[in-house]
Order: sequence, then structure tokens, then C-alpha cells
Amino acid sequence: MWLFCCGMYRSASTLQFQVTARLVTSAGVGDQIGWIDFRRFSDIKAQHAEHTGYQVIKVHQCSDAIAAEFAQNNAVGVYTYRDIRDVYVSSMQQRQKTFEQVWQENFLQQCLENHRHWLELPRVLVSKYIDLTTHLPQEIQRIANHLGITLTADQAAQIAADYAPNQQRARIEQFRQRLLLTPRDPNDHRELVDYHDETNLLHMNHIHSGENGRWREALSMAQVAAIESQVMDWCAQHQWDAAVFLS
Repeated sequence: MWLFCCGMYRSASTLQFQVTARLVTSAGVGDQIGWIDFRRFSDIKAQHAEHTGYQVIKVHQCSDAIAAEFAQNNAVGVYTYRDIRDVYVSSMQQRQKTFEQVWQENFLQQCLENHRHWLELPRVLVSKYIDLTTHLPQEIQRIANHLGITLTADQAAQIAADYAPNQQRARIEQFRQRLLLTPRDPNDHRELVDYHDETNLLHMNHIHSGENGRWREALSMAQVAAIESQVMDWCAQHQWDAAVFLS
């Protein structure tokens, strides 16, 4: 059974993946695979054909091959989303790009299309960023229930404590130290900020303030209007409530 942690970019999807993988592996009901390029799912499926239980994958985009697993009752998902204006700001900061650079990449439209694709599928548990970041024990319990894993309130609280912001920053610092001590491949032209920990999927600049509503200070009125106009247009086309994306 495939278990896709498929949240919106910069919406605590890595946190959701971490606790989901922890639940599955601790309960002995599956394995963590990690992040994959959605276009390589067929290759990953072939590589893990002999595995049983949940196979936990983090991915942002949905392919026909992935959707087919849901149609065949061979997949479940956990998804999280956030105020799209904060998503935009967080992406700018994490990727160290300007508003215009992110806009030219069609990033906003990709987020909205991904949202539509995932929510059209069955057996996808949906969470909000604000709930994951402020009520994590309850969200962990929701994920456990979704997966049929028995979990006590104390166990949920302990897992939540293990993924508190200070613990995540400590993991990032440990990864940074390891990375700085590791000889670089001369053929690898990535910047340091592009690397991530293969186990926890954390980048070196993964966590900023994490606050909701940061867009109010980070974006100009014209930039906010540009984002909101795209959300309104998209929602009208797909019959979505714009309030979903503008909390």
C-alpha cells in the first residue's frame, strides 16, 4: 500500500511526512522511502515490488501512475495546505528568489493544480498548516486514525515534542555540520541550500519563523493583489471557495 505525503509546497508537508513515517515504522506496518520525483514513481514501484505494508513517500505533484494506485485501492494520502500568500513568501525565502522570479516559474498555478489533483483522489486526509503547527499532537492522532494505527494521547504528545521547532533546528544544524565536512563532488553544481537530509528531508534553510500572515510584511500591495487575482480566477474556473486559499 502506497502512502503519499503530498502536501502543498511550504505548508509543513515535511513535518507531516516525518511524523507519518515515524508512525508507520514505529508500528511496524511499513517502511519509509523518502522524497521522490513524481515522474519516477513507476521506477520506484518496480524497485519496491516485494515490500509489504505502507510505503511512505513524499511527493508534491501527482502523475497518472500515482493516481492509478488510488483508483486501484492501493494508495492513501495525507495532505496539508496553507494560505497561498504565505506559501509564496516562504518559497521566496527558502529558495532565495525574488517575487518576479517565482512568478515567472508559474509556481502559484502549480500549487493550485496540485491541490485540485490531490483532493480529487479518495482516501486523502487533509490538514491545515495552522493545525499542524499549533495542534500537532491532535494532528498526529488524526493521521494515526487515518492509517488504522493505535496511538495513545501520551504517545502522540511525545512524537510531537520530538518534532518541535527547536528539535528540527537541531537536526538542521547537525546536517549542516555533516555537509560541511563532506567532500563535494566536483560535478555537483548545486548550492548548499539545495541539499537536504535524506532521512528527515530538511534543507539547511528549511525553517524560518513559521508564522501565519507573514505575507502582510513581505509583500507589497501590488504583489498581494496579483496573487489574489490568480486565486480568484482559479477558484472560479474550478468552483473552489477562494477562502480555502486565503485564510
